[in-house]
Amino acid sequence: MGHVRLGLSPKTRAWRNVVSLISTGADVSEVADATVKASEKAFQFVQKDPGFREAVHMLAQIGIAASQDDPAEHLAHLGVNLPQNASVVDVALAINRAVEQSINRSGRRSDFGEKARGALVGAVAEHLEGRLGGLFPPSGQEVMAAFKGLHTAKAFGEFGRSFFGKLTYTCMDYFLTKTLGTHVGVGHRFQTMNQMGEFQRAMETHCRESSKIVEEFCGDWFSKHRFEEGGNISRESAEHFGWYAMEKMRREFTFERQDNAD
Repeated sequence: MGHVRLGLSPKTRAWRNVVSLISTGADVSEVADATVKASEKAFQFVQKDPGFREAVHMLAQIGIAASQDDPAEHLAHLGVNLPQNASVVDVALAINRAVEQSINRSGRRSDFGEKARGALVGAVAEHLEGRLGGLFPPSGQEVMAAFKGLHTAKAFGEFGRSFFGKLTYTCMDYFLTKTLGTHVGVGHRFQTMNQMGEFQRAMETHCRESSKIVEEFCGDWFSKHRFEEGGNISRESAEHFGWYAMEKMRREFTFERQDNAD
């Protein structure tokens, strides 16, 4: 099985700009915008990436499953096999396995696809845990009740936002960790590893806040296509949706940078 790694040449002008911004103390939004620009070529293949395509297809199908009387039955047709009285962890693991198996069948893995799979699992867990809470472990019935709430435009919008925000951050961090460690120590941008960690957490927050741009789009898209496609959503529609949402995220960083410069 082939594995495609996302590479960035440290010799490009765009990446040298990222390094310069980090070393001179630029804020998170400046570094984020520069990183997105420097990594554009590395993402040129994303539209055809099997892992990303499987993740956004599963994202849409999770919303469809949530609208069914028996979500577990619909998920089973997708290879998501849940045990009786499934916990949040059970749901997350089953979705993770199903997407991984689909990627394996494609015969082509990539770093981006792996991060898309992780972002999807994280978004599912975040949705369920955010609606369950409490001092005691939820029952399987309560977990599925929380899962079924995903079929509304509002909930799916939040779900999609979580996915694209997590994916954007993990990809950005993937590139940044290649150079952040060289800026730690006396006389460098970060005096300690803790300071570097604070920068990474600020970047994660920035990506999460920027993902607001896709929340309404995700919810409206899901409702529209579920209606137009007779209660289901095709793989092709989901793939176009995923690509366009990532484009919206990319443009948002540029717009934010322009607004901050005005």
